[in-house]
Amino acid sequence: MRSGRRRALAAVAALLAGVVLFAAAVALSTFPTREGTQPLAGIAGPIRIETDSHGLVTIRALSAGDAIFGLGYAHARDRLWQMEFQRRIAAGRLSEILGKRLVETDRFLRTIGFRRAAETALARLSAEARSQLDSYAAGVNAFLASSSGRPLEMRLLRVEPELFTAADSLGWAKIMAWDLASGNAAGEIRRARIAAVLGAEKAAELFPEVPEQPTIVQDDEWKTISDFGFRTSDLRSRGVSSPESRVASPVPWAALESRFALLDDLGFGGETVGSNSWVLSGSRTKSGRPILANDPHLGLRTPSVWYLARLEAPGLSVAGATLPGIPSVIIGHNARIAWGLTSLEPDVQDLFLERTDPKDRSRYFHAGAWRSFQTRTETIRVRGGREEIVRIRESVHGPIVTDVLDGAKTLGEPGAGSPAVALRWTGLDPSDSTTEAFQGMATARNWSEFLSAASRLDAPAQNLVYADVDGHIGYTASGLVPIRPRADGTLPVPGTGEDDWSGYIPFESLPRVLDPPRGFVATANNRAVSRRYPYPITLDWPEPYRAARITERILAVPRIGLEDVAAIQQDRVSLQARDLMPLLLDTRPDGSEAARALEKLKGWNLEFSPGSDAAAIYAAWYAKLSEMPQDELKEIPAGNVRSRFLIQALATESPWCDNVRTPAKESCGEWKSASLSRAVALLEEKMGADPAGWKWGKIHHARFPHGVFDRVPVLRALFSLEAEAGGDASTVNVGSYRRDGSFLMTDGPSYRQVLDLSDFSRSLYVNTTGQSGNVLDRHYRDFLPLWRDGRYVTFGEGPIETLTLTPATRP
Repeated sequence: MRSGRRRALAAVAALLAGVVLFAAAVALSTFPTREGTQPLAGIAGPIRIETDSHGLVTIRALSAGDAIFGLGYAHARDRLWQMEFQRRIAAGRLSEILGKRLVETDRFLRTIGFRRAAETALARLSAEARSQLDSYAAGVNAFLASSSGRPLEMRLLRVEPELFTAADSLGWAKIMAWDLASGNAAGEIRRARIAAVLGAEKAAELFPEVPEQPTIVQDDEWKTISDFGFRTSDLRSRGVSSPESRVASPVPWAALESRFALLDDLGFGGETVGSNSWVLSGSRTKSGRPILANDPHLGLRTPSVWYLARLEAPGLSVAGATLPGIPSVIIGHNARIAWGLTSLEPDVQDLFLERTDPKDRSRYFHAGAWRSFQTRTETIRVRGGREEIVRIRESVHGPIVTDVLDGAKTLGEPGAGSPAVALRWTGLDPSDSTTEAFQGMATARNWSEFLSAASRLDAPAQNLVYADVDGHIGYTASGLVPIRPRADGTLPVPGTGEDDWSGYIPFESLPRVLDPPRGFVATANNRAVSRRYPYPITLDWPEPYRAARITERILAVPRIGLEDVAAIQQDRVSLQARDLMPLLLDTRPDGSEAARALEKLKGWNLEFSPGSDAAAIYAAWYAKLSEMPQDELKEIPAGNVRSRFLIQALATESPWCDNVRTPAKESCGEWKSASLSRAVALLEEKMGADPAGWKWGKIHHARFPHGVFDRVPVLRALFSLEAEAGGDASTVNVGSYRRDGSFLMTDGPSYRQVLDLSDFSRSLYVNTTGQSGNVLDRHYRDFLPLWRDGRYVTFGEGPIETLTLTPATRP
């Protein structure tokens, strides 16, 4: 019996040893070679890939083409799964590896046509731009051919990557442009839904315009109206009525809105809060040389959207943030200039209600004639399921997005399917030279060359801040911004031709300034210019709170150092709360718990620090105040209503405070009291009855979900990351949160840089999670504590690992 027990124990031990060895083997197979020498075909000379203790990569080569090749190799080595997942998003090929759950997402992606638009743009690029894309793809494919290391995601999902192509790079650039633009179309859909319930006039009250100031460029800094060659009276009056009156059958806006939200689960297309950037001239800095700061705000996810790299080769010396899958430094500096970017926030998408022939739905009416839809059929392969056929129609305006809805499978039959709503978006234009823009910035030596590069940026439209080693600072808007002859872009319009775009704002007429006398330029997605600017850019400028706070901090001291600029990036004082709090402090609390909460707010310094109890109370109250229009919106979720609406409603004793579902007529005072009580109840539910334990960071967490495994509980803890966070949507160190009671932060600073033009080696950087996409690598998460705590790293540290790629000798 004892011998049998010993044999059983030995068998169990052997099994456990086998499992451990297997797990170790799998783990080791995810780590590619990072040191030594690797012979490769396709390069002219040696390429050194140096990695420091933070995972920051420096690539040294004897030619710019080989340096780009090395970047492709490094991206594939450290972010292969991310690149594979990203190109499948752009191509609408997620179902191939993830099954039927992603078919609807793939259908939407195919209908928009990201990959198709990338292939069209690729054919029109310059030879130099195409050469860089090909060099990058060759570097990616060299890694695939020379290394057996594959990320754990690929092991678990049994996915082997295909060869990388130049179109894969452009496809991902299209998705990034969509991430910054899709709010335009989604906003039109939301307004259309609200207008259908409330009427266009009352619906407009939910979307008040932001204040005129601050603007990025002041009126005396840009051209006068006469310099544009026309008078403001030449602009036609704009405005549209409710879209429902323009289509025979009602458009299912709610269903269409759900399709536009499909990419939210992947971290794209949701509501973001923009970015910050500012540049200071030497007249305002301690060093006497410019400082440039930038922190772009994007959806938070793992791996990080950015990858920090430096490229050194003859004619090329550039460092900063790159996007895995794209062969360019998007934000950073070269040896002579530095640049940063934020979204210009223009309206670059419109929805057109196409008038279809009731007897022949293959035709639509445009510009006085019946036209035939362009059509194509694509096949979605589904893992573990049958193939799905996608039939896609396009009008002169773009893809018919309502065809993604259920019931659109019988498009050839008269009267079948949903009303035809087309999407017009600058990102789908046949020509797109955006990749040439970033390639040009990498080698620009002065303002003139920088502007030349910026003029080739098409989508997404951006605010670009600039500085150079000669002491100049500047700003220019960039990108394709539509000119609408009649409509204002806030609601869908008829597709019959009268509301077609008449062109784009000429690049030379976009807002711009060089060396402003005030000595700085600050951008935070606020108004670029005042209403005196003759071209409408958008009616949906974000609130100016972050820009105003940055400006306030800059003007507070005569000379600013590098550490001071970093401190401004970490600022968590809310000017939104400064505006709203005076309207709240006269609230009559209902009960002792609410009274205690209100008393906490009376001594609050308006800072959303993680340890603040008052910040937690304000955030919960603000979330409950945001429910004000829900009774009138009925089944439409109120969502993140604008703070400007709440402030105006409370300040004017607006009828919006009344709950129309009750017979009584409630005042704004009663609404404030009731919402405070609900906020206190929520905090008690989340953190207990004792207010001493209420802390903002306790309920406000930044979530970095993994694109695939966040849905799998057993894997979420390993692949997804989370960190305590401060701030709110209005603070410079932004910490936007969901107002659904979760307080979850899903987008925010995706990268921070502070560039010192007196000595680039002193510049500061930090990524969100880490440089590596390998969940078993320490660099997968080692940046997160730094990002959370407001710390930075530099590129000055020497390498701890060096991999040299050498030209393969021919047999």
